[in-house]
Amino acid sequence: MLTPRSHLAVKRGIYYYRRKLPSPHSGDIAVSLRTKGFREAQHLATLADRAFACFFKSNPHMTDVQQLLRQHLAEALTEDRERHLATPHGRPVYAPRTDVDDDTSPTDADLAMVSDWLDERREALATRDFSLVRNQVDEYMARHGLNETHRNELALGLLQVEVQYLETARQRVLTGVADSIALEPKDPVAQPDVRAVLATGPALSEVLPTFIDLMVKDAGWRGQTLLQNRGTYRIFALRCGDLPVMSYTRHHLRDMYDLLRGLPAMYAKSPRWKGMTPMQVAETTKSENLPRLTMKTMQRHFAALGSLFRYLIERGQYEGANPAHGFTFPQKGRPSQKRRMWEGEKLQRLFASPVWTGSKSAWQRSKPGCEIVKDEKYWLPLLGLYHGNRLEEFAQLTRSDVRKEGDIWYFDINDDGDKQVKNAQSKRRVPIHPVLLVAGFLEYVDGIAPSGSDHLFPQLPPGGADKKRGHAFTKWWTRYRRDVGLYEAGLDYHSFRHGVTTKLYAADVSDAIVDELTGHEGKGTSRVVYKKEMPLQKLYEAICKVEWLEVTVGAAK
Repeated sequence: MLTPRSHLAVKRGIYYYRRKLPSPHSGDIAVSLRTKGFREAQHLATLADRAFACFFKSNPHMTDVQQLLRQHLAEALTEDRERHLATPHGRPVYAPRTDVDDDTSPTDADLAMVSDWLDERREALATRDFSLVRNQVDEYMARHGLNETHRNELALGLLQVEVQYLETARQRVLTGVADSIALEPKDPVAQPDVRAVLATGPALSEVLPTFIDLMVKDAGWRGQTLLQNRGTYRIFALRCGDLPVMSYTRHHLRDMYDLLRGLPAMYAKSPRWKGMTPMQVAETTKSENLPRLTMKTMQRHFAALGSLFRYLIERGQYEGANPAHGFTFPQKGRPSQKRRMWEGEKLQRLFASPVWTGSKSAWQRSKPGCEIVKDEKYWLPLLGLYHGNRLEEFAQLTRSDVRKEGDIWYFDINDDGDKQVKNAQSKRRVPIHPVLLVAGFLEYVDGIAPSGSDHLFPQLPPGGADKKRGHAFTKWWTRYRRDVGLYEAGLDYHSFRHGVTTKLYAADVSDAIVDELTGHEGKGTSRVVYKKEMPLQKLYEAICKVEWLEVTVGAAK
C-alpha cells in the first residue's frame, strides 16, 4: 500500500523508504524507517532522499562494480563449462596429468587441486589479502575508469567471485556439467539478489571488536568463554569470508554448520593439523574414522553466532531473521557418563601416597621418602576434597581472599583483578574446613603470602590458552596419578567436587546451601537472589559435615 508520498511504503504498520536505483542500474532499495508515524516518516524520507542523491553523485560506479563482478562470474562459469566439455574422458580437467597415476584418479586429482585453490582464496578473503587478485584489480580499475575508493570493494568482490566459481567447479567435478532440464521456461528477466548487490556497510572484522568489547563488559565474557567465542568468529570468517554483515545469509550459516560437522574433535589441539585452516582439516580427514565435534560443541558455536547477529539486528546493521537460529543439534543416543568420585580404597591410596606421607625430594614427589613439602601439590587436592571447589577458584587465591568473620575463617571467592570465575553464582564465601585448619593451612598462608596481594600458590603462573593458574597443576596432577598407579579416565580433580556434593546431600544439607558452598547456579529466582544473604555460621555447619574416614592426613605434621 503506497502513501501519498511515492518513496514511502507501509508494511505491517511500519513505514519503509523505497527507491528505484538510478539508470543504468536496475532494481530498487527498501529500508525500514522504524516508525509508525506518517509525519516522522515524511521527515526521515526527506533526509533519505538527500543521502540517496548525495551517495549516487559521489559514488557513480557503486552498483557498476557489482555488475562487473556478476558479469565476471558468469563468464568464468561459462568458460569453465566449455573446459569440462572439451576435456576427454579419463583426463583431469584442472590438475596436471602427472598428478594422475594408479593410486590417484582424475577426479581425485581435480578435487585436490580445486580444494587447494579454494582454501587459498577463502583464507585471502578472510584476511583481506588482495595479492592474489592485484593484477585483475588494476586491469578492471583502468578499463572501467574506477577511482581508488572502489579498489578494496573490487578486490573483495573478485576474491568472492573466485570462491563461488571454485565451489561450482568442485561440484562439476563430482556431478558433471550437464544442465538440469527445466519443465517451465525461465523468467527472461533475472531478479538480482538485492541483499548481495546493495550490501555495503561495515564488514565483519569492523563490527566484531565493538561487539566483543560489549560482551566482555555487559555479559561477563572472559577466560575460556571469551577465547572460545573469538575462535567461533575466526572460523566463520575463514569459511564464509570477511563480508559486509548485511550480506550474510542462512546459506553462509549452513556452510558453517557443514564445516563444523566435518571437523575432528581434536583439530585445534593436535600438532598434525598445525598451520592448516579448518577447511583443509575437514577436507583431508573426511575419509578417516575420527571422532568429530560433538553436537554440544556445535551448539556452542552457533550460540555465539546467534548472539552476534542478534546484536547486529538490534543496532539496525542487519535486516531480517537471525540467520544462526533454527539449526538443530540432536544429541540423542549418546551414552550418559556419570561423574565418578574419589572414595574408598582409591581415596585411601591417594592420600597415603608420597606427597602426603613423605617423598624423596621436592622434585621427586612420586617416589617415597621422608620429605613432606606443603605447597600447591599438597594443599590443592586437600582443598578440593573438603570444599568441592573448582581448581581455578583456589589456584588463583591471594592472601586477601582468606578472611575471618567472628570465629570462622573463610575463602572469599571473587573475580577481582585478573581472577576468573565461571559465573556470577561462583562468587561466594566458603568456610575453611576444620581439617585444613588442623593440618596447618593458616600457618602456610602466613608464611607464603604475608601481603594481601600475594598469591597463596606463587609457583602456579598463568598458563594455557586461557591463562589459568591451574594449568600447570593439571598437567602435574595427571603425571602424578600415573606415577603412583591411580590414573583413571573420569577420576580427576573435578571428581572431588562430585564427592563433596554427594556428602552434603547425604547429610541432608539443603539445596540452597549446597549451591552456595559449591558455586552451583541454583534453580529458581528466589534462591539465586537471596542465597547470598545466608549466614556464614550455617555454611560452616554444613561444610563440617563433609567427612572422609578414609583420609587421616588432617592430622599430618
